[in-house]
Amino acid sequence: MLDAREWLQARPHRVGPFLRIPRAELVEMAGLAGFDFAILDLEHGPITPAEAYPMILAAERRGLRLLARIPALHESWFKWLQDLGIGGIQVPHVKTREDAERAVAFSLFAPGGDRGLCRFVRAAEFSNLPKEDYVAQANSGRLLVLQIEGREGLENLDAITDVPGIDVVFIGPYDLSQSLGLIGQIWHEKVVQAVESSVGLCRSKGLEAGVFTDTPEGLAHWKKQGVRYIAYRVETEILLGAYRSAAEEARRILG
Repeated sequence: MLDAREWLQARPHRVGPFLRIPRAELVEMAGLAGFDFAILDLEHGPITPAEAYPMILAAERRGLRLLARIPALHESWFKWLQDLGIGGIQVPHVKTREDAERAVAFSLFAPGGDRGLCRFVRAAEFSNLPKEDYVAQANSGRLLVLQIEGREGLENLDAITDVPGIDVVFIGPYDLSQSLGLIGQIWHEKVVQAVESSVGLCRSKGLEAGVFTDTPEGLAHWKKQGVRYIAYRVETEILLGAYRSAAEEARRILG
């Protein structure tokens, strides 16, 4: 696996969908379709670590970097998923510098962190990898994405972005809109300004910024703002749209 920073910078933009249905076939299709990455949504979907295992295998088969958005900032989620060989961890609702420091510590082996070390897991090829190689590859290859989604996170963003070991700061527009009293209005001027100022702060510190959008117009907007990591659409919505188009086509032809 490429070093996380090398992977991010190898293309002008990295784009991929959220996945909430626990099926390896959907991961393979995301890779075959040409996405750079996909994010298993363990926060808002029913995917378990056991179900993530074949999905990770499917991603590796198709050259897709697979991340997992964990339900909360708990050490166990990092251990389970990183020991399986997940390509990155996305942490929701990061609010303080202390949150960021904990996420980095959970995701890195020493000296950068204190991730629990076991050589007999899949990520270490079940002890086939020499321990020194495993530790080095795990630390350089992992991708850590921190989500800022509310007022408290925005207020502490300067301190959060000073924490070493973060790869991407991802601004979650929907929860942010709710926090600002504009629930669901992700293109309201106040929400857009908050996201844009956050992106600017991240870029000024040499950090990559990330955002979610579900429209082509959103892609174009965030491209202009210099966002390189873009979560684009959700597979449930993509499938529903495809089903609807097929059903409408059938009705149009069949009457």
